[in-house]
Amino acid sequence: MNKRQKSLLAGYVIVLIVFLLLFVIIPFTVNAAVIWQFLFGILSICLGYGITYYAFKSTYNIRSKVYGFPIAYIGWIYTGVQIALSFIIFIINKFIDTPAWIGAVLSILLLAIALIGVIGTDNARDIIADIDTKEEILTKPIKTFRLDIASLCDSCTDENAKELLEKLSDKLRYSDPVSSDALADIEYRITQGIEEIKEIIDKAQYASVVDKINAVDRMVDDRNRRCKAEKGL
Repeated sequence: MNKRQKSLLAGYVIVLIVFLLLFVIIPFTVNAAVIWQFLFGILSICLGYGITYYAFKSTYNIRSKVYGFPIAYIGWIYTGVQIALSFIIFIINKFIDTPAWIGAVLSILLLAIALIGVIGTDNARDIIADIDTKEEILTKPIKTFRLDIASLCDSCTDENAKELLEKLSDKLRYSDPVSSDALADIEYRITQGIEEIKEIIDKAQYASVVDKINAVDRMVDDRNRRCKAEKGL
């Protein structure tokens, strides 16, 4: 159990202790209605902790943690509303004999809403995470090209070649970032071309690097045309 999980558990334990102490200290009239609300209050604290723990349990990066917050909010809201409902029933019952079924029905409906909310939000999280993963895969080639060319700009000492690399970097910056199966061949050739440019620059053979940069530049133009054709532009 890491520090965050320990803090989460400690927070809910504190809420549970406060709930129990208030129930014992305040002289409520104990009957079936109060007992049911007491049990639902305990359940809401335990379930709220479980929902929050689940919301962040399977996260592996900052983005997935953010996606867990809507689920956690449901747990927090459910616990807060149920405890408030329990104390409202406790107080009303002190003055009016409250039928047990009224509070029980409200608590069951609240529980059902919370569980449905968790299920729906969790499914939405999975869908969004899946979309983000696919988008990351589809945009990886162009991001790699941009990083590679930027790195070559920094390492190139030939002014003419450096200027061409900077122009190529600008062209890549404004290129469509989304890849597809139809672009696999041209993107593979761009990758090979960038690797060849890197080898030439590493060997400081600048006499031949200009032609290679121009060749990659033309391949990027070809990729951009294919992107537009695919989208009907």
